[in-house]
Amino acid sequence: MPRRIITSWLGGDEADRLLSYAVAEEGRFIETKVVLANETTANVDRSLRRSRVLRDLGPFEPLLRTRAQALQLMLETEFGMSHRPLGEIEIELVAHGDGGFYRPHIDTFTGDTASSGANRRLSLIYYFHRRPQAFSGGRLRLLSLKGGEPLAIEPAHDTLIAFPSFMPHEVEPVSIPRDGFENCRFAVNIWLHG
Repeated sequence: MPRRIITSWLGGDEADRLLSYAVAEEGRFIETKVVLANETTANVDRSLRRSRVLRDLGPFEPLLRTRAQALQLMLETEFGMSHRPLGEIEIELVAHGDGGFYRPHIDTFTGDTASSGANRRLSLIYYFHRRPQAFSGGRLRLLSLKGGEPLAIEPAHDTLIAFPSFMPHEVEPVSIPRDGFENCRFAVNIWLHG
């Protein structure tokens, strides 16, 4: 399965600042929506996805865009993809609380509209959370296109996972025994279009 794992992607100080930002902005997170194949509008469907999202990353957006863009050519080469000029970059911050999950899906048909997701080529997921980690579960499972065993990846703090957007994947259920938004499984989803 084509994927790349990069540890210490932002570095400890930036990861801690991003966590502080996420926790301070708790009131602006909204329930995530999904767009199903052959549909044009996004809707909340808690049987498919349970999480909250923030699409304004404030002072972190330029840093995340620059870092993600710098990976494009390397990732295309590693994944055997032809190079295309970079189009849009989508970024969102997702919080999975207790019971949060995301059933199997591909990123080329998710987001606010099916048409915006149609040009996604590379999916990057950056994980950060409080330490010590207050949740369990929440692994990213990359599903084989050939029917093989899935690959489960722990959402390790300050780690980026990248893969082609057409790869099926899911987020396993999250369990958080203590209340508090700061205990969530946080991830920044970044999609490079082309």
